[in-house]
Amino acid sequence: MRKIILSLQISLDGVASEPENWMTLSDEILEAAIAYYDTLDAIIVGGNTYFGLGEYWQQAESNSTSETERRFAKKINDIRKIVISRSKADLTWRNSEQLLFSDAESLVQAIEKLKQSDGKAISVESGLKSWQLFLENNLFDEIVLGIHPVVAAQGEKLFANPGDQRKLHLKRSHVYQNGVVELHYQKA
Repeated sequence: MRKIILSLQISLDGVASEPENWMTLSDEILEAAIAYYDTLDAIIVGGNTYFGLGEYWQQAESNSTSETERRFAKKINDIRKIVISRSKADLTWRNSEQLLFSDAESLVQAIEKLKQSDGKAISVESGLKSWQLFLENNLFDEIVLGIHPVVAAQGEKLFANPGDQRKLHLKRSHVYQNGVVELHYQKA
């Protein structure tokens, strides 16, 4: 059975929306992301963030001034992308496919079917509403949480309505040189 891993970034005050306003990436974080992607064969991307991510990473593959960012861009551009949404979208980012769902129950069924298929782990990469759906419906095995050393002060909180209480076990943690703390949890 495949694992579903929520991979997300938040500010110190729990904000997960509009990360372009507060997130601090570095080559060190991107190197870790490249290694993480080696353990995956698919990512899930929410329909609301798909186009912005696709546009950024497709351009970064050839235009970024950072060699590490170009390498990560190639990884994310090449990996299978499952775009979850309630309505049909025109998918232009290579290796993308759509998973349409009508309600939480149909999403749960589709994700459970994905988990039963052969392959490596699947990472839920974006966005806030997708992460919240996965949390509320207990559709994850692990959480990799990057906490950025900034108080965003504005924006939507990740754990605004987390559903039922869940106990997690810390597998590992890492502090990056720029102060980002990564916590890797699995369900207890």
